[in-house]
Amino acid sequence: MMKRILFTVWATVLLSGVSGAQTRQFPMTVIRNHCIDFKNLKRESGEFRDCKVSEFGRFGAVGGRTYYYALYCIIPNYAEAGSCGDSSFAARYHRARGLAVFVRNPSSARANLLFERVSAEIATEYSEKPEIIRNRFGTILYLPIVVDGTGHMNESEYYLREGGAWQRIEAESWLTETMKRVPPDLAAWKGVWPDLHTMRAEALLYRSNDANCCPSGGVARVRLSIRAKRFVVDSVAVDTTTLLRAP
Repeated sequence: MMKRILFTVWATVLLSGVSGAQTRQFPMTVIRNHCIDFKNLKRESGEFRDCKVSEFGRFGAVGGRTYYYALYCIIPNYAEAGSCGDSSFAARYHRARGLAVFVRNPSSARANLLFERVSAEIATEYSEKPEIIRNRFGTILYLPIVVDGTGHMNESEYYLREGGAWQRIEAESWLTETMKRVPPDLAAWKGVWPDLHTMRAEALLYRSNDANCCPSGGVARVRLSIRAKRFVVDSVAVDTTTLLRAP
């Protein structure tokens, strides 16, 4: 049984492409194969015993510069036996506990660290491959962050390209607004993940006596916009006749 650290600190570090930020640069050969020095999680402090790049790749380009990501296996000291890259449960469970995004000019052999996200409470959330998405509202950098557990809750971060920099999109209040437009006997128990290509989202609706697997309240279909660097609800259509199984 794994114990959990009793504190949580999430850090998203915006380092390049942001006015006044200090840039950290790394050779491409380093970021492909080695963990970076995380700002809020230190090996020497005893918070984790192993770190390794579990996935690395290119995921897009903006303004003539190429974007890369790294997912990190980070195994906390309290985890059961195992090391990153082996076949242990610890290695599989912790394979994507950290995320970094890098940006590189084509002529350079080095890349700037743009975003870093890692939790001091390692075994609570995990990252997935980022995306750069272009829709009618502009260019969006999407950092998918998933909360552990059956709820598949969405803690992702979203950034809009404005004035040559990435500006964070406020992405929490729209769901609160959505639920205000849903019948009061229904609730969303699972994470809601907007489709940034269509700017639509679906929230499964539960009644109070439903099982976690099987919402009986139907689905709320939401249309979204981005205004003033916020997700804004344009419309909510509640369909109580369609039953969708929870993921």
